[in-house]
Amino acid sequence: MATLGRFKTKQMSLHANMTELNHLGAALAAKPEVFEGKMNQLFSAQNYYSDNPLSSIAWTSGAEKMISTNEWEWKLRGATTRPLIVVENVEVTANTTPGVGRTTFKIKLDENWFVAGDVISPGQAGHKYQCRIMEEPQRHGVNGWVYTVRLVTDDFKAFLPVSLLKPGQQWTKLYSTYEEGSTQDGSTQYSAPLTLRNSLGKFRKKYMVTDYAAEEVLAVKMMDSKGKEFDSWVNYAEVEYWRQWYKELERAYWYNRKAKSIEGSTGRSVDSFSGIQEQLEDAHVHYYTDLTARLIEEFLLDIFYSRVKPGSGRKIKCFTGEYGMVLFNRAMQDIMDKRGWFIANSNFNPVQKTNSEYSSNAYAVGYQFVKYIMQNGIELELVHNPLYDDRSIHFEIDPVTGYPVESMRFTFLDFSGSDGKSNVQLVSKKDGYKFGYVAGLVSPYGPNKGGLMSHNGEYYSMHVSKETGVHIEDITKCGELILKRNVGF
Repeated sequence: MATLGRFKTKQMSLHANMTELNHLGAALAAKPEVFEGKMNQLFSAQNYYSDNPLSSIAWTSGAEKMISTNEWEWKLRGATTRPLIVVENVEVTANTTPGVGRTTFKIKLDENWFVAGDVISPGQAGHKYQCRIMEEPQRHGVNGWVYTVRLVTDDFKAFLPVSLLKPGQQWTKLYSTYEEGSTQDGSTQYSAPLTLRNSLGKFRKKYMVTDYAAEEVLAVKMMDSKGKEFDSWVNYAEVEYWRQWYKELERAYWYNRKAKSIEGSTGRSVDSFSGIQEQLEDAHVHYYTDLTARLIEEFLLDIFYSRVKPGSGRKIKCFTGEYGMVLFNRAMQDIMDKRGWFIANSNFNPVQKTNSEYSSNAYAVGYQFVKYIMQNGIELELVHNPLYDDRSIHFEIDPVTGYPVESMRFTFLDFSGSDGKSNVQLVSKKDGYKFGYVAGLVSPYGPNKGGLMSHNGEYYSMHVSKETGVHIEDITKCGELILKRNVGF
């Protein structure tokens, strides 16, 4: 009996002690919401299903949610402020010194956000040029609002450079100032939350187990929620069925694309959802040709800058293929060499004794970087995603390395969320998981000896259906680095 984690397994022949009552499929059918996750954990521990990292992380960390509908909505609130953009220069061409002599002048911006008393700035270092809005903005044409402003200065000769009034120039509010006895108030900016929507996909699979295939079983010792062991078993042929099933679900979580116009055999629309990669198309995406530590630093800083306080909560997982792990290790080694770093930890030993037919005193040398702790508390943890290495679905080969291009994709997922909920979750419909057997002369529990049959074949079939999807609460906390040799292609 092999012990792996909380589970114990043993491959053996069918015998009398293996009955319907302790069959793993029976337990799954009785309490699918409980035992589906346990089955995934079990077979992941056995390396049967270890190529499903997202599912494994979600199921072990509780990053799941149940819904009662086929779609779900959530609100994503953006920044409370944003810069306004100069639409056009509405000052006369002859005015090359707007604001000189402590006079007012006009700025045309794209939104009606600011009010009289607000002090705005073009955002240059030190904010040398500040303008107080003197009147309420006025609509001008179909694409902007005109603000009457005055430079915040006592210098009679001071003026605003004309370049700061060119279309495309950004202006932002700093604060609001008023005089004694004023009845005016400064503006308050807010962004209305953006309503996002995703839906569940419906997945089904069947499998047939013959009488001979049903003779080999996998005995399992599992633990209930109270930590008590109980005996269970499953036909070994079913393990392959479940392996394929969970692998297909994992593919869907990453690659599924939403389309409502596809009809099935019933004439109804086929249920689908936006998988991780489709959701991240609107997140931080960068194409690279050479992976460096500097590139990773700048990319992650773009994600966290001015959003998460330095030193706290800046942890992110990076999913990549096997060659991506090689590139990551090389990038880490390069930065070690360039910065003159060395490992001084007394516990670190890159040289180890090993066995070899070539020498009685053989040694192995080496180490691998799997985590990067950057400035301002950013921590990146590398996670191998075997799906990115799967040559059965990835046919685009990198001409430089000879490996699938997908193997060098880096997907950054920030799982940290609010209110104790994960930012990345698997979503399932309540009572949307269905599973059952169709028995002939053979049943999942052994030869059929006088029991009811649905057909006269010496086999049984198994069928499963599930409504599921994947949810990323805030995609702006995630992103991807994608290899692209020919950037202009």
